[in-house]
Amino acid sequence: MKITHIAAGFTVGLAAGAATALLNAAKPGSEVQRNFMANSTDAKAQVKQLKTEIGDLKNYAMQTKEESQKLIKELGTEVKEMIANYKSDIEPNIKHLKSNVENVKNRADEAKETFSKK
Repeated sequence: MKITHIAAGFTVGLAAGAATALLNAAKPGSEVQRNFMANSTDAKAQVKQLKTEIGDLKNYAMQTKEESQKLIKELGTEVKEMIANYKSDIEPNIKHLKSNVENVKNRADEAKETFSKK
């Protein structure tokens, strides 16, 4: 739901409540007018405050979005670096294991030839 819809609903509800209170009040007309003016001033102040708070909330949300995007980029870069480091660390081990496997195959072939000759 959009903030503008919430603000509009708040304003309409405030106006309806003020009108209901005025219609149900058993006071002289001049007093009702003064009360209405005071209530409308309060309502205007509340709407102004609500607009300010909505603006602050919007700014906070935008700031949070920007910071989140920055952190996600940094995290992605760190993960890529970690993977690259892992690959460079493990590469010598892989070469060593391949060499050992090749030696074992050669010995197996030699053993086959030795037993085949007998």
